[in-house]
This record gives sequence, structure tokens and C-alpha cells, in this order.
Amino acid sequence: MATNLKSVKASALTSVITSVASPGVKITGLTYSGGASAGNPAGGETITVNGSGFNSGAIVYIDTASCSTTYVSSTSLTFTSPAKSIASYHLFVYNTDGSVGMLPGGMIYSSLPTWVTSSGALTNGSTTSSYSISISATGDSTITYSLTSGSLPTGLSLNSSTGAITGTPTVIATSNFTITATDSQNQTSSRSFSISISNTTSTVEYLVVAGAGAGSHNTSGGGGAGGLLTSTGYTVTTGTLITVTIGAGGAYGDNATSGENSVFGSITATGGGAGRGEQSTPTQNGLSGGSGGGGGYGSTANGGAASPSGQGNSGGGGIGGIAPYSSGGGGGAGGAGSNASSSSGGNGGVGVSSSITGTATYYAGGGGGGGYTGRATAGVGGNGGGATAQNTMSVAGNNGTPNTGGGGGGAGAGGGRLGGNGGSGVVVIRYADTYADASSTTGLAVGYPVTTGGYKIYKWITSGTITF
Repeated sequence: MATNLKSVKASALTSVITSVASPGVKITGLTYSGGASAGNPAGGETITVNGSGFNSGAIVYIDTASCSTTYVSSTSLTFTSPAKSIASYHLFVYNTDGSVGMLPGGMIYSSLPTWVTSSGALTNGSTTSSYSISISATGDSTITYSLTSGSLPTGLSLNSSTGAITGTPTVIATSNFTITATDSQNQTSSRSFSISISNTTSTVEYLVVAGAGAGSHNTSGGGGAGGLLTSTGYTVTTGTLITVTIGAGGAYGDNATSGENSVFGSITATGGGAGRGEQSTPTQNGLSGGSGGGGGYGSTANGGAASPSGQGNSGGGGIGGIAPYSSGGGGGAGGAGSNASSSSGGNGGVGVSSSITGTATYYAGGGGGGGYTGRATAGVGGNGGGATAQNTMSVAGNNGTPNTGGGGGGAGAGGGRLGGNGGSGVVVIRYADTYADASSTTGLAVGYPVTTGGYKIYKWITSGTITF
């Protein structure tokens, strides 16, 4: 017989209603991963839903996307966030009994900070110099920076607002560390770096010699030596590339050419001037340069003037008229070339001795001037690679010694007499061997750098670079 529900007491239905229905679902907020106030668009973060009325088996939806959900308690669920574009999304909780809670616009996605500075080694530093470099990241809000693992080199500090790492290092070591960029939603992105601190030198001693001038044809003056500059205490900066240029020597000819400049950083040695001879035009005067070239034969054949920067000396003048006639010697870094006489060409000016490579060596001697065949002798090249002239039929003047800045020798009189090429330049630096090696170099001469006599020595005979 059917039961009349009207006859059932309300108290008897209470337990039945309670067993098939849950209280209403309420969502009071979200707790994002790592204390952030927004989610990562890449997804994959564990996020907590706070509220009440959750039951075991409840599922979290972000708009229409269901999420892997874990029941923690009736007031807490966790879920794995799906990948979404930057925006705000409705969040739903579906209970197994069909009850639903919603947090309109509750799930926010915001971009994480993006690093601009590449990970890895930053610019090296020195205990002798102040240090400054900046790391940076970008984002959709203000970025701050913090050191989250490892340590900066002793003496350096991180500016949390700008990402600048500054100070004066005091300890020689390599430091590895991680910096975390954080935006205003407390989202983070970390990157690992390192800085090596050495005792890199702050000053060096240098010798810079330019290419020398060549001797010309037929009773010609000697080529002037390349300009020579040498000094101690040249300031170098850690991490700054210094360019090295080696000047070529001049080429012989009816109008012989001057040598080319050599350069070390802000130091420029001027190429030596060329000598002149019988066939040179428009004048028989030697060319000016770091050291002046010798004058060719002729009543007004003057030697070339030296560079006004004090890098060398002037060349000697020639003597002309009716044979015998002779040409002047090229100027050297250590002395002027001598004038010609009726019996000989002028001698090249003496070079300068330097022991910067560890062995005393002469550099930048002038080339000797040519004489009239059989009546005047050839001039002698100055010490330092300056070449001897010739006054023998059809024999070329000697070439200046390469990588010393030595002037080319002049030719003797008569057809077919050829001058000598100028010697190329050289750059040498050194500093105390208590300091570390340069961090990088290019173009060094074979076997360099060397450590000897208490110095680290670097030598270039072709163009290159160095960074301390």
C-alpha cells in the first residue's frame, strides 16, 4: 500500500534531506604560488582555493577549462593552473552533489619578469679598480632585484631598484650567485651569474714604434725612422678593449712612401718620412714624419723635419751640383741624420735602446743616404734597424729591419739603383708579474706573452687587441 507523505512527520525527513544535499559553496579567495598576486601564463602552478562547502571530488574550472584538483578540506582545495593568456578569468568550483561556487574575474594571469641580461659570467673586476655593471629584466610593472643565493664579490653590492652592481672589490676570487627579479604582483624570475675578481694591473709601460720611411731611387736619402714613444704609468681599465695597430714600413720607388702610424690605445706613433732622390718629384727634400727622411742630392735638398710630438729627429740634407754628389741620412729616434758630404752619403740617425722585452734592443734608427758611384761612399744606417745605403751599380739599398721601425737605405747614383723599404713598427707593453694575465688578447707575436725579469710582456708585430 502506498504511503501518504502527508502523514510523514517533518522530523523524519530531516536526516534524508541532509544526506543528499550539501551546504552552498562559497569561494572567498585564492592563494597564488610563491606569494604572488597573479598566475604565470605558462600554467603549471599549484594554487589554493579558499572558501567553504567543498566536498571530496570537487573540481576547479577556469572558465571552461577543468583543472587537476586536490581536496584538502571543506574550506580548501588546490589545483594546477592551466596555461592562459594574460587576463582575468572566472573561477568555478563544482561539487559532486551539483552545487557550484563562482569567483567572478577571480583568477588573474600576469607576465613574469623577463631577463634582458644573459646568464653566466659578467665583466671581470680587479682589486685595484672600482667596478660597475647593471643587470636588468623587464615586465608589466616595476621590477626589483634581490640576491637569492650565493654571494657577490667582497666589496660589491646590489642596488635593488636599478640592478646595478657596484663597489671596489677587495678579495681575489670568482663569485657565483643568483639574482631574482620581482614585479609588483610578486612574481619572480631568477638568473645565475658569476664575477671573477683578480689583481689586474691598472697601469702598463709601453713602447710604440711606427713604420719607417723608405729610401728612394738613384742617389737618394735614407728613410726616416718610425716615430718612437715610450713611457711608464699608462692607465688601463679592467674590461675595456684596447686596440693595437702596427704601422707598415714605406715602400721604395722614384717617390718613396712614408711609414704608417702605430697605435696603442690613445698613444699614436707617427710613421717615418721617406727619403728623396734624383728621380723624385716635385722636390728632393726628404719627407717629414715621426723622424724625417734624408734629402736627395741637389743644392737645396733638405732633410725632412721630425714630428713635432718629439717622436724622432730630422733627416740630413743632400749635396748636389757637379758630381760627386750625395744624399742625406734619415733621422733616427735618438738623433738626427747627418748631412751628405762630397765623399759620402749622410749616416742615418741613431736609434733608441730599450730593454722592455727583457733584452736591450735598438729601435727606430734612420736609413743611410746614398752616394755617387765610385766617388762617394754610402751612408751608414743608424742603430735600431736603420739600413745601410748603396752606391754600387744596380744594387738596391738595404731594407730597414722589420718590427724595429728602422729606415730604408738610400740608393747610389746611376740607373737601376733602388732604395730600401722601411721597416715595420712594433708595440710592446709590460707590467709587474705580481698582477694577473690580461683577460683576452689577439694578434700577439708568437711566444707572447712571456714572464721574465719580474714582468709580464706582450708584443705585437701585427695589429690586434688586449683587454685587462
